[in-house]
Amino acid sequence: IGKYTLAGTVLGKGNFARVELATHSVTGCKVAIKVIDMRKIKEDYLKQNVNREAVILGQLNHPNIIRLYETMKATTLYCLVMEYAQSRDILTFLKSHKEHRLSEDKARPYIRQLVSAVHYLHERGVCHRDLKMENIMLDAKKKNIRIVDFGLSNTYTMDELMKTHCGSPEYAAPELFAAGEKYGPEVDIWAMGIILYAMLVGKLPF
Repeated sequence: IGKYTLAGTVLGKGNFARVELATHSVTGCKVAIKVIDMRKIKEDYLKQNVNREAVILGQLNHPNIIRLYETMKATTLYCLVMEYAQSRDILTFLKSHKEHRLSEDKARPYIRQLVSAVHYLHERGVCHRDLKMENIMLDAKKKNIRIVDFGLSNTYTMDELMKTHCGSPEYAAPELFAAGEKYGPEVDIWAMGIILYAMLVGKLPF
């Protein structure tokens, strides 16, 4: 794809996209490429989400948020070239531990980084809307996190809140289940609470 060579390793997949490991043909730098098949997207609002994800990521620069390097378009494919996190997600990481949980001391740095990243997003009027353990990646040394998958993210103001109900039910705030109710960035705070609980207890609260 362009100046990148796919490694044949699928890092993740969804309904209309997959994330593949690739290498820059000149620098040899490893990247993660989100390959979106536009033919599989029928709804107009989902097509808008594709562009919005790239626009939002392109404006962000935080050590605990995945970086977007560039975008590429082909006839039916739209690609986001992003930083490669190099390790596994928090959920998989927890499953490798006894009782699938971490001690408070071990969890504290991850939660501190998560709070810092979400605070950074909210200061800039961005709500992730799909925070969950599967969307928090670790680096190679398992010391630092990266929030990934901004496919459902959106911008907001206090005068213009969000209304599309989306995200993962296990991490969703109560207001996301109320028909017709608008909501703000607090839904990310709720999701962080679920993540913290799961990291310390070893299971989801609900």
